[in-house]
Amino acid sequence: MNGNSVLYVSGSDEHGTPITISAEKMKVKPSEIADRYHKEHLETFRSLDIQFDIFTRTTYPEHQELCDEFIQDFLKKGYLNQHEMISPYCPTCRRFMPDRYIEGICPYCGFDGARGDQCDNCGRTLDPQELKEPKCILSGDTPEFRETTHLFFRLDLFQDKLLEWLDGKNFWKQNVLAYTRNFISGGLKERPVTRDIEWGVKIHVPGYEKKRVYVWFEALMGYISGAKIYSKNIGSPDLWKEYYMDPEVKGYYFLGKDNIPFHTIIWPAMLMAKGGLNLPYNVPANEYMTYKGQKFSKSRKVGFTVSEMLQIIPKDYLRFYLAYNLPETSDSDFSLEDVESRVNTELIDKYGNFINRVLEFITKRNIDIRLSGDLDEKDRRFIDGLKEGEKKYRELIESVDVRKGLMQWLELVRSSNQYLNESSPWDLVKTDPEVASRKLFLSMIAARDLTVMLNPYIPESSLRIMNSIGSGLVKAEGIRMALLGDLNDTFNPSSMGPPFKRLDLSEGNPNGLDLKVGTVISVKDHPDADRLLVLKVALGYREAQIVAGLKGRIDPEKMVGRKVVILDNIKWAKLRGLESQGMIIAADDGNIVCPVYPEDRSVKDGTEIKMGEFRYNSSGKLEKSDLEKYNLHISVRDGKPYVVSSVGGEDYDLIAGSAPLTVDSNIKDGAVVR
Repeated sequence: MNGNSVLYVSGSDEHGTPITISAEKMKVKPSEIADRYHKEHLETFRSLDIQFDIFTRTTYPEHQELCDEFIQDFLKKGYLNQHEMISPYCPTCRRFMPDRYIEGICPYCGFDGARGDQCDNCGRTLDPQELKEPKCILSGDTPEFRETTHLFFRLDLFQDKLLEWLDGKNFWKQNVLAYTRNFISGGLKERPVTRDIEWGVKIHVPGYEKKRVYVWFEALMGYISGAKIYSKNIGSPDLWKEYYMDPEVKGYYFLGKDNIPFHTIIWPAMLMAKGGLNLPYNVPANEYMTYKGQKFSKSRKVGFTVSEMLQIIPKDYLRFYLAYNLPETSDSDFSLEDVESRVNTELIDKYGNFINRVLEFITKRNIDIRLSGDLDEKDRRFIDGLKEGEKKYRELIESVDVRKGLMQWLELVRSSNQYLNESSPWDLVKTDPEVASRKLFLSMIAARDLTVMLNPYIPESSLRIMNSIGSGLVKAEGIRMALLGDLNDTFNPSSMGPPFKRLDLSEGNPNGLDLKVGTVISVKDHPDADRLLVLKVALGYREAQIVAGLKGRIDPEKMVGRKVVILDNIKWAKLRGLESQGMIIAADDGNIVCPVYPEDRSVKDGTEIKMGEFRYNSSGKLEKSDLEKYNLHISVRDGKPYVVSSVGGEDYDLIAGSAPLTVDSNIKDGAVVR
């Protein structure tokens, strides 16, 4: 929008061990998993109007060729050494295991579930030998640590060069710069670039036929291999050189904080070693956006996927909220309540209402708006403030302060509303039509500029609004930052009504059941009731006491250690003197009573149950009678029982993680779940 020439490259990093882990669990080839996720990535970006010049894959042959080029070049220059190293070997699997196949307790923060390469909790890079109580994730056995031969990148040779390069990076985010300096100050060491695995980029070096290039080393080259593929595809094979070899070009790398050392230390060192390639200009890494204090994780079933969110809110609302809540310098937390609040108050009530008021007043009264007469003091103050605010906005965006840019935009929305209110054109049009015309013209300038500035955040909606604003400059030149503050415009506005519909997340989301997976810890008879049992159930974040009328219907001994599903937002009640802090849901066909459980028994306690694609989205406590509207029942399909909710004429399977809820197979079709 500034008129700069930009090449936007990203892609699927497909040789990571999560691919092979998933493939082994599903008993398919890693390439099948890679294909599936690449398709999902493309759909995710498309659904959010994120457009790359190329979204490449590290499985492309051009990527293999570039990796060969780097490795052979580094071997000749002495930047790769061969060493023996100690690696985890699983005696049960009978092979060396990649770092991510080993999990244990982080030696630094005590997080149980740290991987052999990195701790997701504290962000430190790790070695499997550092983990306390390491286990192979496939066999569950304790690995042995054996010697194996690998190639190592001489990262240590670039320590001084990296520190010298960092001296000119004071415009970087302080968290990125501090993290990088602290990492280097600990001393850089040689780092293995090969590993014992069958999935990955092949190494054309004698003796390494059964080894592959380490993903941290080769995936970084995807930026350049992707650019080379793009250049070839458009018939200009040398175009990539203009972006990666011209020292005047600025390279920006957008990532999360867990990827900082790879892009501020390892990749720059690799570029230095290769020579003739641009080092990163800026690495604007974000912190984490968490969900209820935990890092979003598809594998751990924490938070939402984009497709799940787009089931309940429009894409531009999601884009706006993510920008508003962007964790640029510290972690932020995501919540549906906050999405609804921010979208309604900041986007719709302030900006949307301003646009609606200006357009509706002009079009309904058919007012001829123009810059007539001299600007008065309030006009000049408003326009000067608008231009100054727009200058700050552009500076923030160019320094990659995306959230701060949106906050600056909101300040201009507020000042535009204030100017409109103080101008009171609805009164002026009766007493001084010429002044009213000028005030409305300046309000239209503000409407145009605010919409131009909003375009990077919510492109589809801003284009729709801009069409109704009817700017002559935009029609002639397109949406460009150079238009900001330009008073030499003409307007042909049209009525559009309120530009946004208020967001009501209770509307369209049928799931008002806060169902969670738990594990039964103990079962006892109720001391004062013949038909009641008292169960203790672990829900991950708390232990619940459940009083249930299941005595004589289930075997208490078989329930201990079993997964169950608890309705967590039922009103607590005292039953014969003991408090029931939730309700176990079970199927009842008149003869058999079967507690519901997740088909995947490995689902963690506390996992929320989705109703189809819908997450729980409500508040307050339910009465037992409230369950009736959800019509929970058993649907037997192909001989397999599923737990289903029928709401508003639609059937929704209940899902724990990625697996359905089920019951024992001898239950009848149509059995009530209560």
